[in-house]
Amino acid sequence: MFTASAADAAAVGANQSRGTTDLSWWTRTPIVGPKSDKLGGSTLQVQVSANLDPLKDPNKPMLAVDMKNVVVEAVWNDAKTIELSVVDNKALDGIFKVEHTLAPHVTLFLDILGYKLTYDYPATTLINYVPGSAWNYVGTGSTTFEPWAFKTYAIVNVKGPKLADAQLFSLPLSTLTGGSLPLEGNLALNATTSPTFNYSTTEVVLAGGDPITKSNPTWSIPTTDADFLDIQAQVKGTITYSGSLFARPTVTITKIDGITIPGGLTFEIGAAGVELPYASGATPIDVVFPGATFHIPLPNVKAAKTLDLGSVVIGEDVTKQGKIENTGELDAALALKSSDPQFKVSPSKSMKPKTNLDLDVTFTPSKEGPQTAEITVTSNDPNEPVQIIKVSGVGTKPATKPAPPSTEPTDTGDDDGTAIGPRDTSGCGCRTAPASSGYAAFGVAGIALAAVLRRRRR
Repeated sequence: MFTASAADAAAVGANQSRGTTDLSWWTRTPIVGPKSDKLGGSTLQVQVSANLDPLKDPNKPMLAVDMKNVVVEAVWNDAKTIELSVVDNKALDGIFKVEHTLAPHVTLFLDILGYKLTYDYPATTLINYVPGSAWNYVGTGSTTFEPWAFKTYAIVNVKGPKLADAQLFSLPLSTLTGGSLPLEGNLALNATTSPTFNYSTTEVVLAGGDPITKSNPTWSIPTTDADFLDIQAQVKGTITYSGSLFARPTVTITKIDGITIPGGLTFEIGAAGVELPYASGATPIDVVFPGATFHIPLPNVKAAKTLDLGSVVIGEDVTKQGKIENTGELDAALALKSSDPQFKVSPSKSMKPKTNLDLDVTFTPSKEGPQTAEITVTSNDPNEPVQIIKVSGVGTKPATKPAPPSTEPTDTGDDDGTAIGPRDTSGCGCRTAPASSGYAAFGVAGIALAAVLRRRRR
């Protein structure tokens, strides 16, 4: 008897399938930037910082990761488990984009004329005095990458403008309210940054299982009698960043509480500004994509259990069809083999999704009596890779032929064609009438008897 295993089914090929989906994540959460020490002398000191903020338009994310056509692959090599893994699709279908502005914060410290004053100007205050209530600064950058970005980073280098061209604001101090006593003069700030951002996928949880990571690349689930799999996925990643903020504040103070400061107070630093490094360090930005579903088509083969081919004369043949159905959404590949050469089938077949196959089975008996065999259907069906069709038939002997008719001649008379009878021995050379047979004599007597009976009736 021929036997087959799930390994034989895998050898048929096509024992894998893939599902794809799109993933999208974005945020408008600001990145807290660096803060300088107090800059300047004992009379006037300045402290400056700036956050990386989203643009004013609420529809524009500051950070965005879009991965199209991300792939989950299902592979089955036995009838018990389906192994799931993430696969790079080898196309640059991922986009990582950064678009930000700078939101400054300036604090002044005064120690003059017996006053010790602090003036604090956060971005939320300053923005109200900036034309259009939007910072005159945009830093942007983007890159494409191969999803999933497990093995490599998607890297964006944001190129900021030159410091000299990056004035965030220049405002008269008399319009600002940041301290207890009014000031007159001017406050300005130039700032720029060219940070680098790195995105990578860190884990993928499929079907509620253990996370798929670099060190744990697969997750297995039980096989099932199904036409497809809908695999729920939760995908996470991280964004790291690093850069330097270059800032150059400029302060001029002419009056405090209406009192003129002789010669005024001025603060400014060199054209290069002050460099303030920053980085995500041990606290990267967490990326959590919305839940997604991967639809993975499967083959699902259903073979008939039995097929009776009836009675067939030995040496002759008859062909009947056994039903095989593929209810699944993926092509089915079939390998077929009979356990008895009296029953023949094609060695291989293929089936499109949602189709039926009439499998020709030919019975040619070589011996008399009931005959049985097994047609083994080996396929890429995940949970039933080996199915058996039990076939049967009866071999019969040819029918016995009747005996042929006799071919010996019959004597019907003399050579001259006259009937056989006694010859006259009178020597005249003529024939006498042949003697009547017993039946002829009986017939004459019957006629005479009938004549006598008629006379009596008269």
